[in-house]
Amino acid sequence: MARGKRGRKKGVKSVKLSLPKRTYYILYGIAGNNEQKLNRLIKLIVEEKLENSTVSELSQMLEPKKREEEEESTEE
Repeated sequence: MARGKRGRKKGVKSVKLSLPKRTYYILYGIAGNNEQKLNRLIKLIVEEKLENSTVSELSQMLEPKKREEEEESTEE
């Protein structure tokens, strides 16, 4: 009898991201030239940023033009 697909854990999603080479090599060096440690380091950085940010701060990151204008007005 054919079996259906086994379900994945619904609480875990994987994400692919692109980093500038310089940033990648810096983080890779910190992680001791180990890909698994690098992935764990990036995960911890993202989680810490999410814990310390509000929803409004995160949504402002998606609007670069408004953010630049706000920074210019606060500098004046």
